[in-house]
Amino acid sequence: MQPQDMVQRPRPETPPSTPGAMVDVRGPRFSSAVTATVLAVALVVQGPVGIALVAVQVTVFAIAIAMGVARSPWGHLFRFVRARAGWGPPTELESATPPRFAQACGLLVAGTGLVLLVAGATTAGWVAVGIVLALATLLATSGLCVGCELWLLGARLVGGRA
Repeated sequence: MQPQDMVQRPRPETPPSTPGAMVDVRGPRFSSAVTATVLAVALVVQGPVGIALVAVQVTVFAIAIAMGVARSPWGHLFRFVRARAGWGPPTELESATPPRFAQACGLLVAGTGLVLLVAGATTAGWVAVGIVLALATLLATSGLCVGCELWLLGARLVGGRA
């Protein structure tokens, strides 16, 4: 077996700032599908139930930032489903940093939407939620993570390693 054929084993994301932490590439896509589902239901039902669902998703984003994407509620759900569905170990890993930045972007926009909804600016609030829903759907269906791409662009612009 050649070194390039070997799969890196992910390192746990504790502490959250550990450089080089890796995640299964399927995890962020799965999490985005759950996020899109939660926000789509919120957008359809709106009212207090919809706002509560947005608050749940905002909390999930905050946990993902604080503890790492693999340790977020949707990360735990992914590992549970992966084990039950027999998907096997990861065949490809990626740095946890860009998905974590994407979660921060989601927190910023969805959190702004939540504040607007609670303040009574419902149209603006649901537009913000709709933006996060669209970007989560894009990642879930195509694998394109706009937040990750923004992080990579920023890393290149400041001369860091992407």
